[in-house]
Amino acid sequence: MEFYYNRRKVEVKQWEGQQLGSILSVDTETDFVPFHTIAELATFQVFNGKTVYWVDESQVSRFLDQHRDSAMIFHNAPFDLDVIAEHIHVKQWIYDVVDRNKVFDTAILYKLWHLAHVGFVPFKSSLDHLSRTLIGETLVKDDSVRCNFMQFKGKPISEIPEEFLEYGSKDVVATWDAYFVLTSRIKKYDTMGTLLSHHIQIKGAVALEHIYKNGIGIDLKAKDEKLKELTKILETQGDILATWGWTRGVKGIKDRYERIMDHLGLSNVLPRTEDGSLSSKSEDLAKFDNIPFISSYLKYIETEKMTTFIRNLDTERIHGRFNPILNTGRVSQSKPNLMQIPRDGGIRELFVPREGCEFYIIDYSGMENAMLGQVLKSKYGYSVLADTINKGKDVHRYYASILFNKKEEDVTKKERQQAKAAVFGFPGALGVDTFRDFARGYGLKLTEDDAREMKDKYFEAFPEMRQYLSENQEGTVYTLTGRCRGNASYCAAANTPFQGLGSDMAKLALYELDKAGFTMVNYIHDEVIIEQSLNVDRYQEACDVMVKAGDIAPDLLIEVEGGRADRWKKM
Repeated sequence: MEFYYNRRKVEVKQWEGQQLGSILSVDTETDFVPFHTIAELATFQVFNGKTVYWVDESQVSRFLDQHRDSAMIFHNAPFDLDVIAEHIHVKQWIYDVVDRNKVFDTAILYKLWHLAHVGFVPFKSSLDHLSRTLIGETLVKDDSVRCNFMQFKGKPISEIPEEFLEYGSKDVVATWDAYFVLTSRIKKYDTMGTLLSHHIQIKGAVALEHIYKNGIGIDLKAKDEKLKELTKILETQGDILATWGWTRGVKGIKDRYERIMDHLGLSNVLPRTEDGSLSSKSEDLAKFDNIPFISSYLKYIETEKMTTFIRNLDTERIHGRFNPILNTGRVSQSKPNLMQIPRDGGIRELFVPREGCEFYIIDYSGMENAMLGQVLKSKYGYSVLADTINKGKDVHRYYASILFNKKEEDVTKKERQQAKAAVFGFPGALGVDTFRDFARGYGLKLTEDDAREMKDKYFEAFPEMRQYLSENQEGTVYTLTGRCRGNASYCAAANTPFQGLGSDMAKLALYELDKAGFTMVNYIHDEVIIEQSLNVDRYQEACDVMVKAGDIAPDLLIEVEGGRADRWKKM
């Protein structure tokens, strides 16, 4: 059989043991199962730049052994790697090919190139999207074909209809072409020869896929009790708001909100939305939370979000999907997003390990400060921040001692808490006014003079930061791992080097934990939750693996903290 793609004729053959080359694109067709389970292999296709070969499912192990040294290009590699490893019954195969840098992912490459070229990670990165935007070819996704490959499992291509052969073959050719277009375009930005940190992102994506598939358990009985508790709070706050004339679901509620804000004297203070309405965003209202209506409104909205969130947790195992690359290099989660559950409020405590297991809850100590210290050390050869961390000092306490002009040992708990706002805020290039808004999240209500003094004292404590921020420019910025972010704003250019480095360290830690056989059930920026049998103590081993990933920041002391728990909670 033959077909045309990208203005060339491509032949389709059965693989009969030939050596196909040093670079291959690979794709699988599978059965259709819930996304959080590993699908069964139906067909296995390979393209070497000239011919598409269909490898009989009984010959996959032989093919992989014969092409052990060949680079393999996938689109959405974690999915296919799991399918293949499950089929050959060798999970460690995944780590072997990834560790030897033999796996490339066009979805990840596209995101990295787009981030460098345009300045943000694209929303769409499907193979069809890449085929259309990079090659100018549309891949027809016909469900009557896409969802019915299992009937051809173990069949030679002579028994597979042409529309199925073309569907499966075009995908693997599109993956090949997209790879070479992307790697050519990436060269312009790849100053460190890391393909913009591609291999780190592959490792992170593999681990995050397994965390998603593992899922985390939930105590459904406790969930129902928490829902009752929140519903009661919702009713109480709703009754209070009703005395002001505001009731959820009543016609004209927007006008009522406007009238209440006018009555409170906030009509000329709150920002307006694009349609001219007064903002009702929590971040805009937070500064007025001393006003009774605002306080109740914020409590009502937050509780309403939590009740909606909890109500949708209706299975014993929750599987939140991860997006492995954001603009800063960080990770996000969705459906549901367990990353944004507040530490307080009792929601995290609803999540529990399987019977006979416990949680290891481990996070990096001061990860972003450590990563910033490494960036500064690499950039200038010295850093007070790095030295402070390497001496084992508490960065917040050290800064508080400068701010309040006292010895570190005399700094109070309240003063240390106040210092956190500056230590976390100013590295992101916040100005005085934006810092005042930021500081409210730490319970601080600062005057302009207060904020300016805190900023001056921050530069006094860490003088290299004045140089770092003064040299920081809008535009193109790199992480120490070689990832590039184009068209970055001033604040983004300040944040990305250390936030991105921290995320890369965490991704390497997740991968190494996964490879070591730990069952991770969730990940939140600098915190990992591992589900471990009570019969086997591996806590210190998990900590050691995470610390070893800190080799990405060789000049900084990397430490972790945490503990064991019978549910997800603050350690």
